[in-house]
Amino acid sequence: MHEGENLERILLKEQLGYYRLQRHDFLNHGQVIMGYLQLGKNEKALEYMRTAIRGLEAEQSVGQIPQETAGAIILGFIISLQKEGIPVEFYLEKQMKTELYWKEFWQEEYGQALYGYTNECIRILYEKYRGIDGKHPDVYLDLEGCNGFFFHLKVMQGEKVVWENRLELVKNVQNMELND
Repeated sequence: MHEGENLERILLKEQLGYYRLQRHDFLNHGQVIMGYLQLGKNEKALEYMRTAIRGLEAEQSVGQIPQETAGAIILGFIISLQKEGIPVEFYLEKQMKTELYWKEFWQEEYGQALYGYTNECIRILYEKYRGIDGKHPDVYLDLEGCNGFFFHLKVMQGEKVVWENRLELVKNVQNMELND
């Protein structure tokens, strides 16, 4: 993190940057679609729209996370990879869409751990895949929450897993008993 700044301030700055990037992308997408339509290439416009929408599905799923810090960190992770042409699919376990899960489990220090972890994963993925010619790998991200917080990252080339990593944040039983 940046010296003297708290995590929420850093996330706010990052989210504003992502918003500017997305606004630019949306305007560009609109112009491309209008161009295809003006040329009478309706099928090309539809194909382009389907591709653009597919890229937004992971971001839409992140919007179902009611915990703002976790949602902002994961959204930043996804957008950072997508802007480099690395597609991300995101799977969110059903219980993690509930306020109750986050109220019972989330601790402030988990934000620091998740932020550090995602930034390290981005660094590693950029080193391996940024600026390469050819097909980028697909990134699959699972967020699970049975008795803890599990962030499971798989990088695939076709059917082959080329890199895999997990972050596990588990409340110890002692802390759970004190908070009940």
